[in-house]
Amino acid sequence: MQIITGILKRQVQAFLLCLTMLGTLPSALADPAPPRWSGMAATVFKHMLAPLTNSMAQDRRGFMWLGTQSGLVRWDGYTSRLYTANSKRPRALPDNFVRTVYVDSRGNLWIGTSSGGMALYDPVRDDFTVIGTGPKGVSDAHVAAFADDGAGGLWIGTANGLDYMDASGKLSASSDTVLPPSARGSAIRTIEALLRDRAGGLWIGTREGLLYRAPNAAAAMAFGLDAPINALFQDTNGRIWIGTRDQGAFLIPAGELHAVPVAESGPNPALHKQRVFAIAEVSPDEIWFGTEAGGIVSLTPGNGFTRRIRHVPDTPDSLRDNDIYTLFRERSGLVMVGTTEANSVHDPRPQAVVTIRDTGLPLDGKFTAPSLLARPDGQVWVGVGGGGIAILDPVAGGIGLIEAGKPGGLPTGRVLTMANGPDGSVYVGTQLGLYRIDAQGKLVEQIRIPGRSARAASWAVAFQNGVMWLGGLDGLWALKPGTGATATVLRHEDAGLGDSRVSSLLALPDGGLWIGTRAGLVFLPSAEGSLEVVPTDAATGDRLLPGFTSSLALDQQGRLWSSTFGRGVQMLERTDADGRRRFRRIETAHGLPDNSVNAVLADRQGAMWASTDKGLARIDTATLAVKALSEADGVNIIQYWTNSAALTDQGELVFGGVAGLTVLRPDKLAAIDYRAPVVVTDLAVGDQPVAPARYLWGSDVPAAAALEITPEWKERGFSLEFAALDYSASERAQYAYRLVGFDSGWIPTAPGSRRLAYTNLPPGNYTLQLRAATRPGEWMEPLSLPVHALPSWHQMAWVRALAVLLAAGAIAWLVRWRIGWYRRRQAELESMVEQRTSELRASQVMLEQLAYADALTGLPNRRLFNDELRHMRAQAARDKTPFTLLLIDLDHFKQVNDTLGHDAGDALLVEVARRLHLCVRETDRLARLGGDEFAALLSNTGDEHDVEQVARRIIDSIAEPIPFGVHQMRVGASIGAAAFHGAQASEEALYKQADLALYQAKSAGRNTWVWYWAREHAEFAST
Repeated sequence: MQIITGILKRQVQAFLLCLTMLGTLPSALADPAPPRWSGMAATVFKHMLAPLTNSMAQDRRGFMWLGTQSGLVRWDGYTSRLYTANSKRPRALPDNFVRTVYVDSRGNLWIGTSSGGMALYDPVRDDFTVIGTGPKGVSDAHVAAFADDGAGGLWIGTANGLDYMDASGKLSASSDTVLPPSARGSAIRTIEALLRDRAGGLWIGTREGLLYRAPNAAAAMAFGLDAPINALFQDTNGRIWIGTRDQGAFLIPAGELHAVPVAESGPNPALHKQRVFAIAEVSPDEIWFGTEAGGIVSLTPGNGFTRRIRHVPDTPDSLRDNDIYTLFRERSGLVMVGTTEANSVHDPRPQAVVTIRDTGLPLDGKFTAPSLLARPDGQVWVGVGGGGIAILDPVAGGIGLIEAGKPGGLPTGRVLTMANGPDGSVYVGTQLGLYRIDAQGKLVEQIRIPGRSARAASWAVAFQNGVMWLGGLDGLWALKPGTGATATVLRHEDAGLGDSRVSSLLALPDGGLWIGTRAGLVFLPSAEGSLEVVPTDAATGDRLLPGFTSSLALDQQGRLWSSTFGRGVQMLERTDADGRRRFRRIETAHGLPDNSVNAVLADRQGAMWASTDKGLARIDTATLAVKALSEADGVNIIQYWTNSAALTDQGELVFGGVAGLTVLRPDKLAAIDYRAPVVVTDLAVGDQPVAPARYLWGSDVPAAAALEITPEWKERGFSLEFAALDYSASERAQYAYRLVGFDSGWIPTAPGSRRLAYTNLPPGNYTLQLRAATRPGEWMEPLSLPVHALPSWHQMAWVRALAVLLAAGAIAWLVRWRIGWYRRRQAELESMVEQRTSELRASQVMLEQLAYADALTGLPNRRLFNDELRHMRAQAARDKTPFTLLLIDLDHFKQVNDTLGHDAGDALLVEVARRLHLCVRETDRLARLGGDEFAALLSNTGDEHDVEQVARRIIDSIAEPIPFGVHQMRVGASIGAAAFHGAQASEEALYKQADLALYQAKSAGRNTWVWYWAREHAEFAST
């Protein structure tokens, strides 16, 4: 009865959510359909290798801070700087396992760790103020969450309740006063998430449910949501979103105090039973939920529509991994995604371009689009690689597939062109002949042309006044299509074209016809008229360039535009009285990304668009100004097919690419006006590293304090590295610098080499200016840093006066000696710069190593464990060889930490790892999943008794005392075991079974082990 009641409760809650979200946008009731193309749109990411990231934050200057299981990482878009724990440095990070990073309203960066308490980053010293446990510290060393109180104070969520730090820095344990009486002394004290909403209320997410403390209230109250809470988030509309451990996501509408579950739309919804680790607002009407093993669930609150964003094999710019641990929207609008494999970046800001890489149809091989046709009913027909046609509906997605290579269908080979027939049918030119398909895409028949081979390639088709024009490698054909399978030939031209290889056709409203060939252009004034081969002349600037004419189009003024492969775009500007044609050329020198132009197409706003082998470009037909669109504008397909372009009934431009479709909405094209800050990322004065914040950081440090070069610094110089903190397209940014008073102009530098050095500066006052352009030619305001070089003794006035009296020979000797000295010092400083570069490279290598290993025990971490689990499952499924997963959780480990300290806890974990190695075979795999959680993968476990022996050995071994100084540490182990029996749908199912067994072991009194064993799946028990 309880189960039925729970199901009904969730159904009612889901219904309330739909009403709540639909209430925010009443129009959703009238139009519940998803936005056009959204069902097929690819969500594109860039990736950065990093250890598993638990949390992200962005400081006031724009640096990204990543809390990982292997330390704290500062990222500037180019370089990752790693901060790690070091017992020999008192102001080092206290623990490598960083649970959370948080920037408060005063700009302070706080770090919460798994077993080292918390820390405050000091930008001037570039180190940390550590706050551990104890009378003046936090109540527990495990700090998982922070929240600003709005008055300079800080709420701190720990494994032992809620702490509070006032604006003066005084800490106090607040659990007994803030948490409700029912929560005190229970597991609800384990806090996983905190959120202060805009009204001042404090939301507290715990292992046992959600608490809420109203503004100005003394204590929190139980909210009524008893699910374990992982994440809390408030969007710009005031709604509170909640991520749970095993019940999906929930919504608290703005201004209300009840939670309803987020329902996943579409077939096979699974969100309601998944772990949601992270939540982010991508845009005012799009919320992302990061799940374990399920990728990202994107929700449109206005109509309740959801879609899944997952990893796509063989697609490098898809989501790197389906385990999502953190989501963060940085201030320019980019969304950072932390997965098991890497950290990924998605740019949701460009709204004008949609990339389609998957139609949902069973295509043979990768989706590629060599030809396109916009249909009158709004559908788009796409000729796909290998042959056949995919039928796409912009709202419904892929709705049909006309296959090739089957009897009664299209032939194997590319579809070269398509045209709408006057009767609603579609005429299809292929590499092996001409075909006609009915409007529904069901009936396919070949059109036979007397005098033409049935297998001749058909490259271009156009209709005009009842005549079908057909172009191929055998010239131009004028045909009268009939109701049967044979067309009547009205005219055939080949030699008269100058080049008989016809590549494109454009029928004009007045009855004329432009013909593009592989050598140039031909004009036919009427169906019975004479051919005019347009002369070509590469040397004369206003004559037609020779070359492969890939497409033809008219602009709104009726002017002809042609794209020429390898020659750019040409526009017929006018025709003289003597019949001479005058053209304007548009090439890379004018801004085109590439001269290999595949298609030109006019939009409804009057502009022309060109698809090239290096992206898209917009051409203003009035000024002929060219604007190239790049990845920063949302163009993620670079290469396109010749003459593969179409204009839809809604004014969208569709271009067929070698790796999918690009859908362009010109009316939504807008410049992204984000001025990324330019910052100094690394600084050395003389040969000593200096924290850049000493000169550039915050209100408590003088802004742009002068960098002084004193005579005591024998090299009299400095070096630094700088960057613009724009994470969208850092590899395409432009950089330049100059030292005003020393350099004559700006000195450009490449994005990958943004380091500069000055030595032996003459005495005086200078200004170092650093500037960047994250869009071509759009330079931002430079960062200015005063530099003051103090004179040496020999540069003072009285010394110079005395030097005049010296003999000419002595002066010459001194000058020669100084030049040699300068050269030696220059070489030394260059060596120092190289050393610093090598150190940064070594730090990057260290990051890659730490990504797969636990820093304390040396065991594989969760990332490598997931890889091993996937590999072992695939092998077991293939070879019918069983294996077993053991999840091991230490009993009473917290008591050891609390009584003997974290050094004892670390020593205990290292010893437990050593003993686990002794309890398993060499072919088995061990891992530390985090904290006091371990896992073992036992291979070839056909005999249940073998597993029981291993589990018993582990329990007995860990139960043995572990010496630490004069103390004997004692802990136990609880083990959950699950055998892979071939019926589990995924690794996640096996992991969940072991997790349930572990929970039963804990409930049974600890220091024991429990099988998860479904008797209906016992086929591996006897093998």
